[in-house]
Amino acid sequence: MVVIAILGILAVSSVPFYQTWQQRAYGSQATLVMKSLVDGQIMHYLEYNTFFPPDNVPIIIPYEGQGTPSPDNALDRIYEKLKVKISQSPRFDYTITNYGEAGVGLTIRAPFRLFKDGGGHSLTALVTKDGQVSYLK
Repeated sequence: MVVIAILGILAVSSVPFYQTWQQRAYGSQATLVMKSLVDGQIMHYLEYNTFFPPDNVPIIIPYEGQGTPSPDNALDRIYEKLKVKISQSPRFDYTITNYGEAGVGLTIRAPFRLFKDGGGHSLTALVTKDGQVSYLK
């Protein structure tokens, strides 16, 4: 009985540590994908003097099972233009919007908080034509 009680206490006390570890892993994954998308946008701008996608045609990739990417070939186009391989994820949805002269906005959203230290459910970056990158979390 004592051994079972001790195992129960250990199991209950380890759940918060596991949740913290999982949240950090998801936040790190979102940060790495965002960094790749930002680098891809900068390289695309340097090569073509424009951001991807074209003005006023946002790319939306919803959570897996919550709809299809818009446009239909969005994942292939991102890989072709930005050289970044992403897939429809059960954890994140992605939005890429070209704001014309203001630059390009990139957003990664999750149904849970991405960062334990006060961050929200999304990570956003704005890349301007002069190479400035602003991150919000």
